[in-house]
Amino acid sequence: MAFLCSGEAEPMKAIQTDEYEILFGAGAYEKLREQLDTAAYSKVFVCVDENTRAHCLPHFSEHSGLRAFELISIQSGEEHKNLATCTAVWQKLTEAGADRRSVLLNLGGGMLTDVGGFAATTFKRGMDFIHLPTTLLNMVDASIGGKTGINLGTLKNQIGLFSNPKMVLIDSWYLQTLPPREYRSGLAEVIKYGIIYDSAFFSWLEDNISSLMALDTATLITAIYRCCEIKAEIVAIDEKEQGARALLNLGHT
Repeated sequence: MAFLCSGEAEPMKAIQTDEYEILFGAGAYEKLREQLDTAAYSKVFVCVDENTRAHCLPHFSEHSGLRAFELISIQSGEEHKNLATCTAVWQKLTEAGADRRSVLLNLGGGMLTDVGGFAATTFKRGMDFIHLPTTLLNMVDASIGGKTGINLGTLKNQIGLFSNPKMVLIDSWYLQTLPPREYRSGLAEVIKYGIIYDSAFFSWLEDNISSLMALDTATLITAIYRCCEIKAEIVAIDEKEQGARALLNLGHT
């Protein structure tokens, strides 16, 4: 599928995978509300860290329109992607009366969605979860593809499951909350997709890198959209990483 040209309006068409949709823009919040209403969840939980609680939660609350939810806050940073953090999430879910008819919304970067997805999948043998990535790296990589997990000591992602969210909601507004280094890290992942899969996209990135560095919204959403398409296409071919999906690990080690 050809990527959109720079300057086009933010693409609103969802990317459909076998089990969930990747949704873009303001309309995605409407789909989120529909999902919550249709599923009639017993309780709604939102997982944040100290950064997304301060910088992203107000925007989420305003645009989602959700008022009746329980907040779970964890510490940010790779050093907290561990069993102790999962135990804290499970404990908070238990204390708040969560059951397998509840849902956990993960608002944050890749560390948070990995932990949140794993905690939800293993709590009472599985409750629904939804990803709302707030970093560029998470929008184009970690939130898509069904990988969840935690670290075991110094061993990264040693414990985990393949488990898909009910939906992934991508709102490019959150990117303005990122430090420059974190944003550049995400751009490296964007460029990786061109290298491993789509030479035309790579050429487009070369032509538009200045606009991407300047966080031009139309250009940025075009790049994010194409990266999500690519990852969804590769995962559809090889969900459990028996072959082709290993391409996505370029640069991760």
